[in-house]
Amino acid sequence: MLAVYRRHTVIVRSGDPAEIAKELTGEDLERVAYVQVLNVQADLRPLTLWGDAIPVDLVVQHPETDLPLLYQCSQLLARHPVRITVPVVSGFSKVVKLAASLNFTVKLNVSQPEGSQIVEMSQVLEAYLHQPMVSQPIEYFHSMFLAFYRSEPLTLWAVQEEDPAYFRYIADDGIETISGRFAGAKVGHDIAHFPDRFKKELVAERGECSRCELFENCFGYFKWPKREYRCDGVKSLFQLLKDAAHQLKNDLDTFQSGRIEERS
Repeated sequence: MLAVYRRHTVIVRSGDPAEIAKELTGEDLERVAYVQVLNVQADLRPLTLWGDAIPVDLVVQHPETDLPLLYQCSQLLARHPVRITVPVVSGFSKVVKLAASLNFTVKLNVSQPEGSQIVEMSQVLEAYLHQPMVSQPIEYFHSMFLAFYRSEPLTLWAVQEEDPAYFRYIADDGIETISGRFAGAKVGHDIAHFPDRFKKELVAERGECSRCELFENCFGYFKWPKREYRCDGVKSLFQLLKDAAHQLKNDLDTFQSGRIEERS
């Protein structure tokens, strides 16, 4: 489908690294935001000899069996920046912690986490905030932490690359939609404004979102696909991020004030 989108910056996904290395050359590479390999069990050697500093996203499908494969994925770091996308399912936190220790950036592929998944997310967040071994971003935590620290507007849709004003997902059948989790869903003809419409609908329902102080950051992200999903767990994670950002800001302000007093 690459030829159809010649005028766009593209994210190219494939299950075959050899296909990526063969088909993406020359001018095509100038339009590539990153390439996405849909299975870390694939033979990655073609990408170690291809291009230079082209961002690569490796998608973990099964955390338990894919975990040891991260060691062989590290060979790509010598040539490209590499991100590991990890689904938030049982056992995912082990993959995230190993990926972080190997110096990969990480993206959490999250929808509507429950119970033990929230527990694991909190463990990952704790590692991101406080463990020295984590020197690369873990998204969505990293971007939201910076947004809270800088008091900047940012939505989870944008962080997770699901804001249709900037990103579109082309399904295997060629249908354009918001992201992989919306494949096959009816989102209306005006895709670009779906998050705004969805937000207004949630507020009009006068439910949980209408009184949530974090709604401007979430924008209803966790209410898809089931609107009845309770956000208590994910709100606690947001609050931890917000508190940590404010604490860092206060600490730096105190430090800077002390330096000014010493000079005076």
